[in-house]
Amino acid sequence: MTKKTNILFITSDQQRADCYGFEGRRVKTPHLDEMARNGTRFSAAITPNLVCQPSRCSILTGLLPRTHGVSDNGIDLPAGAEETGFARTLSRHGYRTAIIGKAHFNTSHTFKPTGTPECRESSANYGADWFGPYVGFEHVEMMLEGHNMWPPMKPPLGQHYERWYHADGRGDERTALYRTPLPPLTDANETFNS
Repeated sequence: MTKKTNILFITSDQQRADCYGFEGRRVKTPHLDEMARNGTRFSAAITPNLVCQPSRCSILTGLLPRTHGVSDNGIDLPAGAEETGFARTLSRHGYRTAIIGKAHFNTSHTFKPTGTPECRESSANYGADWFGPYVGFEHVEMMLEGHNMWPPMKPPLGQHYERWYHADGRGDERTALYRTPLPPLTDANETFNS
Protein backbone atom coordinates (compact mmCIF):
# COMPACT_ATOMS: atom_id res chain seq x y z
CA MET A 1 0.00 0.00 0.00
CA THR A 2 1.36 3.44 -0.88
CA LYS A 3 1.61 6.04 1.81
CA LYS A 4 -0.74 8.99 1.36
CA THR A 5 0.57 12.53 1.59
CA ASN A 6 -0.61 14.40 4.66
CA ILE A 7 -2.64 17.49 3.79
CA LEU A 8 -3.07 20.26 6.34
CA PHE A 9 -5.10 23.17 5.05
CA ILE A 10 -5.12 26.26 7.30
CA THR A 11 -7.51 29.15 6.79
CA SER A 12 -8.02 32.26 8.87
CA ASP A 13 -10.25 35.30 8.88
CA GLN A 14 -9.76 39.02 9.07
CA GLN A 15 -6.05 39.45 8.70
CA ARG A 16 -3.79 40.86 6.07
CA ALA A 17 -1.95 38.51 3.75
CA ASP A 18 1.40 39.77 5.00
CA CYS A 19 0.89 39.19 8.73
CA TYR A 20 3.18 36.15 8.80
CA GLY A 21 6.91 35.92 9.33
CA PHE A 22 7.38 34.09 6.02
CA GLU A 23 6.08 37.20 4.23
CA GLY A 24 9.10 39.17 5.46
CA ARG A 25 7.38 41.08 8.25
CA ARG A 26 8.73 41.25 11.78
CA VAL A 27 6.03 38.92 12.99
CA LYS A 28 7.08 35.78 14.82
CA THR A 29 5.27 32.79 13.34
CA PRO A 30 7.98 30.09 13.43
CA HIS A 31 5.72 27.06 13.01
CA LEU A 32 3.80 28.61 10.13
CA ASP A 33 7.09 29.78 8.62
CA GLU A 34 8.42 26.22 8.67
CA MET A 35 5.25 24.84 7.11
CA ALA A 36 5.46 27.51 4.39
CA ARG A 37 9.10 26.55 3.70
CA ASN A 38 8.47 22.81 3.58
CA GLY A 39 4.96 22.67 2.16
CA THR A 40 2.96 24.11 -0.68
CA ARG A 41 1.92 27.74 -0.41
CA PHE A 42 -0.78 29.22 -2.58
CA SER A 43 0.65 32.73 -2.58
CA ALA A 44 -1.20 33.86 -5.71
CA ALA A 45 -4.64 32.69 -4.54
CA ILE A 46 -7.42 35.24 -4.28
CA THR A 47 -10.72 35.06 -2.47
CA PRO A 48 -13.91 34.65 -4.51
CA ASN A 49 -15.87 36.87 -2.08
CA LEU A 50 -15.25 39.63 0.44
CA VAL A 51 -16.73 37.79 3.43
CA CYS A 52 -15.89 34.44 4.94
CA GLN A 53 -18.96 32.19 4.57
CA PRO A 54 -19.11 32.34 0.74
CA SER A 55 -15.33 32.02 0.54
CA ARG A 56 -15.25 29.00 2.85
CA CYS A 57 -18.05 27.36 0.83
CA SER A 58 -16.03 27.98 -2.34
CA ILE A 59 -12.96 26.37 -0.78
CA LEU A 60 -15.02 23.36 0.29
CA THR A 61 -16.91 22.85 -2.97
CA GLY A 62 -14.49 24.20 -5.56
CA LEU A 63 -17.36 26.31 -6.92
CA LEU A 64 -17.84 30.06 -7.13
CA PRO A 65 -20.48 31.68 -4.89
CA ARG A 66 -22.77 32.23 -7.86
CA THR A 67 -22.77 28.47 -8.48
CA HIS A 68 -22.99 27.08 -4.91
CA GLY A 69 -25.51 29.75 -3.90
CA VAL A 70 -23.80 31.25 -0.83
CA SER A 71 -23.23 34.84 -1.91
CA ASP A 72 -23.09 36.44 1.55
CA ASN A 73 -22.80 35.56 5.23
CA GLY A 74 -26.15 34.33 6.49
CA ILE A 75 -26.95 32.08 3.51
CA ASP A 76 -26.57 28.36 4.22
CA LEU A 77 -24.72 26.03 1.87
CA PRO A 78 -27.44 24.06 0.07
CA ALA A 79 -27.70 20.42 1.19
CA GLY A 80 -25.64 18.16 -1.04
CA ALA A 81 -23.41 20.97 -2.40
CA GLU A 82 -20.45 19.42 -0.58
CA GLU A 83 -20.80 16.07 -2.36
CA THR A 84 -18.17 16.91 -4.98
CA GLY A 85 -16.05 18.99 -2.60
CA PHE A 86 -12.52 18.22 -1.52
CA ALA A 87 -13.37 16.69 1.89
CA ARG A 88 -15.82 14.16 0.45
CA THR A 89 -13.49 13.44 -2.50
CA LEU A 90 -10.51 12.81 -0.22
CA SER A 91 -12.64 10.55 2.00
CA ARG A 92 -13.72 8.53 -1.02
CA HIS A 93 -10.06 8.01 -1.90
CA GLY A 94 -9.05 6.63 1.49
CA TYR A 95 -8.02 9.78 3.34
CA ARG A 96 -9.19 10.39 6.89
CA THR A 97 -10.65 13.89 6.94
CA ALA A 98 -11.30 16.31 9.79
CA ILE A 99 -12.18 19.94 10.34
CA ILE A 100 -11.10 21.62 13.54
CA GLY A 101 -12.10 25.18 14.44
CA LYS A 102 -14.48 27.50 12.68
CA ALA A 103 -16.36 25.84 9.82
CA HIS A 104 -18.90 28.55 8.84
CA PHE A 105 -20.49 26.71 5.92
CA ASN A 106 -23.88 27.38 7.51
CA THR A 107 -25.24 30.28 9.53
CA SER A 108 -24.86 30.47 13.31
CA HIS A 109 -27.06 33.50 14.08
CA THR A 110 -30.58 32.56 12.96
CA PHE A 111 -34.08 33.50 14.06
CA LYS A 112 -35.10 29.86 14.50
CA PRO A 113 -33.30 26.49 14.62
CA THR A 114 -32.11 25.29 11.23
CA GLY A 115 -30.99 21.83 12.29
CA THR A 116 -27.30 22.28 11.41
CA PRO A 117 -24.60 21.86 14.07
CA GLU A 118 -23.40 25.38 13.26
CA CYS A 119 -26.73 27.02 14.17
CA ARG A 120 -26.66 28.41 17.71
CA GLU A 121 -30.30 27.44 18.21
CA SER A 122 -29.76 23.86 16.96
CA SER A 123 -26.33 23.21 18.48
CA ALA A 124 -27.73 21.73 21.72
CA ASN A 125 -29.15 18.87 19.62
CA TYR A 126 -25.58 17.70 18.98
CA GLY A 127 -24.34 16.17 22.23
CA ALA A 128 -20.84 16.09 23.66
CA ASP A 129 -20.26 12.76 21.91
CA TRP A 130 -20.95 14.18 18.42
CA PHE A 131 -17.83 14.44 16.25
CA GLY A 132 -19.33 14.32 12.76
CA PRO A 133 -19.62 13.55 9.99
CA TYR A 134 -20.35 17.00 8.60
CA VAL A 135 -20.19 18.45 5.05
CA GLY A 136 -17.87 15.72 3.87
CA PHE A 137 -15.53 15.67 6.87
CA GLU A 138 -15.50 12.44 8.87
CA HIS A 139 -14.30 14.01 12.13
CA VAL A 140 -15.39 17.40 13.43
CA GLU A 141 -14.30 19.58 16.36
CA MET A 142 -15.93 22.96 15.86
CA MET A 143 -16.31 26.32 17.46
CA LEU A 144 -19.38 28.49 16.96
CA GLU A 145 -18.41 31.52 19.01
CA GLY A 146 -15.27 32.94 20.56
CA HIS A 147 -14.25 35.18 17.70
CA ASN A 148 -15.38 38.64 16.66
CA MET A 149 -17.49 40.17 19.43
CA TRP A 150 -19.23 37.07 20.77
CA PRO A 151 -17.63 35.13 23.62
CA PRO A 152 -18.20 31.36 23.71
CA MET A 153 -21.78 30.58 24.70
CA LYS A 154 -22.61 28.27 27.57
CA PRO A 155 -23.33 24.61 26.97
CA PRO A 156 -25.56 22.94 26.04
CA LEU A 157 -25.34 25.57 23.26
CA GLY A 158 -22.18 25.65 21.19
CA GLN A 159 -19.90 22.90 20.07
CA HIS A 160 -16.53 21.44 21.06
CA TYR A 161 -14.69 24.71 21.71
CA GLU A 162 -17.50 26.16 23.82
CA ARG A 163 -17.67 22.96 25.92
CA TRP A 164 -13.88 23.08 26.44
CA TYR A 165 -14.01 26.80 27.32
CA HIS A 166 -16.56 26.19 30.09
CA ALA A 167 -15.45 22.67 31.21
CA ASP A 168 -13.35 23.75 34.19
CA GLY A 169 -16.07 26.05 35.59
CA ARG A 170 -14.09 29.22 34.76
CA GLY A 171 -15.92 30.15 31.57
CA ASP A 172 -17.75 33.11 33.16
CA GLU A 173 -14.44 34.45 34.48
CA ARG A 174 -12.90 34.18 31.01
CA THR A 175 -15.92 35.86 29.46
CA ALA A 176 -15.62 38.78 31.90
CA LEU A 177 -11.99 39.20 30.78
CA TYR A 178 -13.07 38.84 27.16
CA ARG A 179 -15.48 41.76 27.61
CA THR A 180 -12.99 44.02 29.43
CA PRO A 181 -12.14 46.98 27.17
CA LEU A 182 -8.44 47.67 26.79
CA PRO A 183 -6.86 50.88 25.56
CA PRO A 184 -7.07 52.54 23.17
CA LEU A 185 -10.78 52.96 23.89
CA THR A 186 -13.01 53.72 20.92
CA ASP A 187 -16.71 54.12 20.23
CA ALA A 188 -16.74 50.40 19.36
CA ASN A 189 -16.13 49.62 23.06
CA GLU A 190 -19.49 51.22 23.85
CA THR A 191 -21.28 49.04 21.29
CA PHE A 192 -19.47 45.88 22.35
CA ASN A 193 -20.31 46.18 26.04
CA SER A 194 -23.97 47.14 25.66
